[in-house]
Amino acid sequence: MAAAALTSASPAGAASGPLANPKANRPLPALADSTGQCTRSASGTISCPSPCYPRGVLVYNASKKCTDLLLTAINEAQASEHRARFSLPSNYFSLDAVEQLFVLVNLERLSHGVSLLAGLSPYLDSESERAAAAGQDPQFHPSYGPVKVWAPPAGGTYAFGGAWAGNSVNAAAAVFGWFYDDGWGGKGNTWNFACTGPHASGCWGHRDQLLGEWAGTRCPDCIAGDGYASPAARSWQESYVVLIVRPVTFPTRLDFTWNGGILPYLPQGWERARAA
Repeated sequence: MAAAALTSASPAGAASGPLANPKANRPLPALADSTGQCTRSASGTISCPSPCYPRGVLVYNASKKCTDLLLTAINEAQASEHRARFSLPSNYFSLDAVEQLFVLVNLERLSHGVSLLAGLSPYLDSESERAAAAGQDPQFHPSYGPVKVWAPPAGGTYAFGGAWAGNSVNAAAAVFGWFYDDGWGGKGNTWNFACTGPHASGCWGHRDQLLGEWAGTRCPDCIAGDGYASPAARSWQESYVVLIVRPVTFPTRLDFTWNGGILPYLPQGWERARAA
């Protein structure tokens, strides 16, 4: 897994509140990050103990066994931050990669007390897919349909944020990297390209942006675009992008929503998760 923060990102991280960051990285489970000891049959078939890499190669794998391994790691990380365990919607394994990204990022936002993303915009999905195919950060352009963002007086944009991850086996692995392995892990063991030292401003930048550092943590009208590509440019086998925008104008057409696509499939007791 490798990740790169938005090149336009400002100093990330907050001392307290929903943007509070962990004190240290957490590693992926061993069998979600490596194949384990593989064997080769007489016919030449390779078999490995990892549910994520059963044939010893990196390919997209959203199987229940692989996802459950990563979900256990996410829930252990949640517990370490004194947050509630994730419960996946019952339709999770029928969703595609971009919809799964949307679900997992919203579950993270919910656990941090951050307003949920209302849905996926086809305008932002298009840009996210281009960024994923290029293996690079998403960029926002005001020309994407009716979606517009605030423009600060000094120029630039600050009502959006996004993240890119490469070579993660599935959406859960990408989200784990962004939220729990985004800080300084030492030279040669830090996957966030913008986290160049223990006190660099880019450390935990993905996590902060996906929780609303720029679009706002209290943002009931925030929407997202998600992208997935395999393979992608720059030799990335798997590539994932999330772009979050706080629109100035509404309504904006959404092709997948939290209330319609996810809420009915969540366990009882998650009614509080309704988006505005």
